[in-house]
Amino acid sequence: MCNKEFEQINIYCDESRHTNKDYPYLVIGALSCPRDKKNEIIGKIYSLRSKHGIWREIGWKSISQNKKDFYFDLIKLFMDEPELNFRCLVTDKSSLNHVKYNLGDNELGFYKLYYQMLIHWLQPSCSYYVYLDWQMNRDQYRFRTLRDILRRKLAGRARVECLEPVNSRSNQLIQVTDLFIGAVGYSWNEIKKSVFKKEFCSELAKSLSLSTLHISTTRDYPKFNIFHFTGC
Repeated sequence: MCNKEFEQINIYCDESRHTNKDYPYLVIGALSCPRDKKNEIIGKIYSLRSKHGIWREIGWKSISQNKKDFYFDLIKLFMDEPELNFRCLVTDKSSLNHVKYNLGDNELGFYKLYYQMLIHWLQPSCSYYVYLDWQMNRDQYRFRTLRDILRRKLAGRARVECLEPVNSRSNQLIQVTDLFIGAVGYSWNEIKKSVFKKEFCSELAKSLSLSTLHISTTRDYPKFNIFHFTGC
């Protein structure tokens, strides 16, 4: 719950494995950060980059054993910042009936999942600035439509000041989102290709006092919320 009327919150969103046919589970996730804390937290990420000499993107694809100290420090940074929070939606792609519910349009279904991930997380008396990793859509109005539906649903309770695509290459907090959804997807899809990625998943779960990331938390579970969506 926001502590003061219309506190400004930034939301940084990304998705994993939604087009990859090799794995059953997709993940859509977001990192929330008070708008007035954004620059301070980004500064701390850059301090870690400088400390460890890491200047490439820091998403899931970039993780490796020789960068272990850096990535474990990122976990610590996330845990030490009480106002940084993460939520994701996990679903089995085979459970999504796009023909029945989405007029056969899987892109429409994908943005409905974004709605489900966000609508139960956004709190009353807050103003939200939502940033999604940019991707090419067949329908150029998908982002605008998602924004407008969220505004209508939250009318009188919370504000969605903007919802717009951004380039993750230049956005540090979307890269952190990518890291976390990558870890959740790795766990749910039971991938075992990388010893260090498994170690990272275990370290992240341990820091959250969870036995594993392959879990569905309660709706109000703080800090790192995993929502298993069973399909529509």
